[in-house]
Amino acid sequence: MYHLAAFNSSIANGTVLLQVTNVADIILATSNKGFFVKDTIPNLAYVFAAGVNLTRFQLSSGSIRKMFPWDFDSVNVGALLENPVRFHDFSQAPIPLDPNEEIDAYCVQSNAGAQQEYIFACFSDGPLRPVSGRIQTMHATGTTTLTANGWTAVPLTLDNGLDGGLYSLVGLHGFSAGALAGRVVPRGNSAYRPGVPFAQARDQAKPNPWRYGMWGEMVQFPNTAVPQVEFFSVSADTAEEVYLDLIKLR
Repeated sequence: MYHLAAFNSSIANGTVLLQVTNVADIILATSNKGFFVKDTIPNLAYVFAAGVNLTRFQLSSGSIRKMFPWDFDSVNVGALLENPVRFHDFSQAPIPLDPNEEIDAYCVQSNAGAQQEYIFACFSDGPLRPVSGRIQTMHATGTTTLTANGWTAVPLTLDNGLDGGLYSLVGLHGFSAGALAGRVVPRGNSAYRPGVPFAQARDQAKPNPWRYGMWGEMVQFPNTAVPQVEFFSVSADTAEEVYLDLIKLR
């Protein structure tokens, strides 16, 4: 199980780390500008960040500070994600955090004035183990007007009908004009919203570890209840595309 959360706010320029505010999350409780680590997903699986003049970012919590706050140098410089995406992957050996502690995000940007910065953190119950099987990909579209700098649920219209039965979603890719990330809204069998980086153009580097079962199962669903996908975008896009990697279970 894993869940993607976001931090986003406008911060001043300079050389001093400034705190980035949590984005309202239906799963994780907030504390000040951070999140409380949930006891059922107390591990950090991967992180990434973006900003037009972002130079570095940092995560901090009680357990992290037992050594020192954690600095990250690989960032996506620009309003959108780079190609390929710059991210820090701990999915095979996630970093353990203390349940119920507050985790906070900070960054530095070099613009002449204030600027929006974006940090994403994925929490898991353990390693994201690969799964295998006959995987086929289905294309879907959405026409929802996205809320800039927040999560927006997008109902999907599949290009073709699914064969009757139960499916496992084992990979996800999506894009819109300003998309930074996407996460699945399960229907009934999981409280969490597994998510991945999204793209803004069709030529974004693929495949990535979040495709074709490399990060395990995201959710199961019957063909009659295809999950929605939440987009996080920097703009109020009105057209979305998604690719779902699926294994038919029965």
